[in-house]
Amino acid sequence: SPGFATTSISILYAPELSATEIAEIKCARWQQALDAALKEAGKSLADAESAPKGVGWKVAIARKLRTRVAAPYRWIATTLTMGHPAAVRGYLSPRTLQSAD
Repeated sequence: SPGFATTSISILYAPELSATEIAEIKCARWQQALDAALKEAGKSLADAESAPKGVGWKVAIARKLRTRVAAPYRWIATTLTMGHPAAVRGYLSPRTLQSAD
């Protein structure tokens, strides 16, 4: 998985980092990517709280977070107010992409 590779590289280059420090670095990367994606979409976290769980712009941001920084479904679901992590996984599944066309 992409997250594993990132962790392995972090440990390789900075073996002095604790698991907590590595987790904080990852979370900061996810947050940075989220901030950029929200700005690009002209949206805010307040918009995410009030918008429907599976609205198109949220799904697009979730997809960017998964592909660019390997953010976990649970973090995306909580941060973008998208319901259960399994729902986010469903929104991003190839089957869902095909049916949207």
